[in-house]
Amino acid sequence: VGRWWVALLAAQWLSSAIATGFSTHPVLSLNGGNWRRFGLLSETGLLLFVLLAGAWLTGERRNIRTLLRTATAAGALAALYGIAQYFGWDPLMPVKAYQAGEGPFTIVRPPGTLGHADYFGAWLVIIAFFSLALERLEQRRWLKVAALITTALAVFAIVLSGTRSAMLGLLIGAIVFIIAGRPRIRARAVGFSLASLAALSLFFFSAPGSKLRARLHWSLEDLRGGARLLLWRDSLRMAAHRPIQGFGPETFVTEFPRFESVELARAYPDFYHESPHNIFLDPLTSRGLIGLLPLVALCGLGVWTAFHLLRRGDPLGAPLAGALAASLVCQQFGVLIVPTALYFYLLFAILVAAAIPTQNLPDSSSARWYPPFAFAVAVLLAVFAVRLLVADAVLAIVDRRIDAGDAIGAARTYRTVLAWQPAGAGSDLRYSRAMQQLAVRAPLFASSLMARQEAIQAGIAATRTSEDRENAWYNLATLFAANNDPASVEHSLRNAIAWAPNWFKPHWTLAQLLELENRHNQALAEAAEALQLDAGHDPEVTETWKQLKTIQPTP
Repeated sequence: VGRWWVALLAAQWLSSAIATGFSTHPVLSLNGGNWRRFGLLSETGLLLFVLLAGAWLTGERRNIRTLLRTATAAGALAALYGIAQYFGWDPLMPVKAYQAGEGPFTIVRPPGTLGHADYFGAWLVIIAFFSLALERLEQRRWLKVAALITTALAVFAIVLSGTRSAMLGLLIGAIVFIIAGRPRIRARAVGFSLASLAALSLFFFSAPGSKLRARLHWSLEDLRGGARLLLWRDSLRMAAHRPIQGFGPETFVTEFPRFESVELARAYPDFYHESPHNIFLDPLTSRGLIGLLPLVALCGLGVWTAFHLLRRGDPLGAPLAGALAASLVCQQFGVLIVPTALYFYLLFAILVAAAIPTQNLPDSSSARWYPPFAFAVAVLLAVFAVRLLVADAVLAIVDRRIDAGDAIGAARTYRTVLAWQPAGAGSDLRYSRAMQQLAVRAPLFASSLMARQEAIQAGIAATRTSEDRENAWYNLATLFAANNDPASVEHSLRNAIAWAPNWFKPHWTLAQLLELENRHNQALAEAAEALQLDAGHDPEVTETWKQLKTIQPTP
């Protein structure tokens, strides 16, 4: 089992390395994009950590309990934070950032510490079962109670997050846990379960549960899970173009718009698809079959070890089997980011470590080549981590100076960001938009001029560094429009269309530009294309087409 575990981790890394080498954007695949930063270097660090953690867990059984204690404690704190976010208390983030809707239909999607409710829910699913596993290993009563309390907190936080995939995974995992564990049904457990359901029902229909009821209303109106069905179909079509090696890690945002179907564009005309939203389609599009097969084999190994633990009567068998089932179900509707990937792989590490009898481990000694090799890899990853941290910290200073109206200070500080930021996906598009907004509101002419120049320079750079190239080109078009440069505006809009042919907005904007230049027939064609792709979602697009339709072309 241990050899298979190591071999599959190595296959995972090799597939990422090969896909990076053949990537359509190699530097982006190496360093990772902005939204999840899960390129080859980050994945290398994660897989090495999981490999060493697996060796440590295998070395002594009590290490599993130590890891579970740590994960459970972290999960309890994060769950409490997510619960507090639901009730409007958040010292770190503005509450409006994760609210949507108005009035009685306002929903709140607490992201916890993971940036989005979907990732938070997927992470808490594993925490819920890790705490159940810990309860079986603890001997003191108060530690058992603390572990069960963490399970309750994780479940409550998942419900409040409104993450349907996590709730479905939790349900399937609970069924597997009950069937696999065959627990004796006790009156106390039944009473506690009924009391919990009653309390949750009372909360749902109470005033604080209004946002939860609104989330249920939204979910009932979107039973298909948003764009996922069409997104999965288009992702398969995209993968068919490079089935063996894929397009490269972290390239989905850049490459997918050219494969987006008209049906998906019409259903969600101004939507940003950052991933395939499926744990198996993600490696298929990024690493091809050479990346998908090791992941499928790893899941198979996890299922085999779970059955092995259950046959052996291991107390960890039922909760770990539940965690595996819950996580796999949940991740059918999402993708791994670094924190969820860490716990996903650690789950397999615990399964493998629990399946290997400690007394059967062979004696091992470090090879002579290992220390210098390990030191070199550690230095490489540490340098990469420091560059990311410094660039992010300085970028936060840039944001504060822009908010304060200090265009000169922001421009100087942004040079430091560029010096530290790893190559690949950059912050140029974000910086360009922020400086353009500053140029509009700046009271002093000098500050406005500086901000506008910075916005244009960063906007041009963004067409080379941004993951979403179509947005970068569209942003550049707006900047050239402010400078009254129609030729450059048209060039930028046509490039935006080239990167995202079925995005309505550049077609709509180009139609207005062409009409201003008395190119009526071309303008009408672009307006008709925008109307078709927008599918009536934006009345201003329909109005533009109607106006152009009534205009008689000038001879």
